[in-house]
Amino acid sequence: MTLAVLPAMLPPAVTAQPAPQRTDLVARVVFSLLGYARWPVERDPVRLCVDSTSRYSARLMEGGTLANGRPVRARQVDVLADMLHPACDALYIGAMNEARRKRLSGELTGRPVLVIAEEDFECEVGSMFCLNIRDQQVSFRVNLDTLARSGVHVHPGVLQLGRRKGAPS
Repeated sequence: MTLAVLPAMLPPAVTAQPAPQRTDLVARVVFSLLGYARWPVERDPVRLCVDSTSRYSARLMEGGTLANGRPVRARQVDVLADMLHPACDALYIGAMNEARRKRLSGELTGRPVLVIAEEDFECEVGSMFCLNIRDQQVSFRVNLDTLARSGVHVHPGVLQLGRRKGAPS
């Protein structure tokens, strides 16, 4: 089952300010999702692996701090060449073809790695959160089946938000 969630709409600007860059919007959503996640073994810092093919990863690569104070350390990876699961708590991936996505899904199945996809509009194979990046808005879909099999727990409020937005249940 996939739920659509639209949490990252920006409020209208009160004063004339430059529009946030897409990389900043993506980072805000990704760090928010990481803040709602709990792994079977919590690490400090959270290890975010960023696919070298992703388009909106510049701000993610700087790392950061979650709302709960946990630091996030980011590193760039090649999802085809690197052994990901021992070194990543979360994985941010760019666009990929179906064969590549299935291969990655096979490697990560049953492993506690939160997968956030930049361009997976169907959100069916391997990805747990799939971003929809348009103009000054970032929304996402949730693949509940993949998330449940991963061992990563995400706060139910994220899923409830999706239901309030009229997503199929």
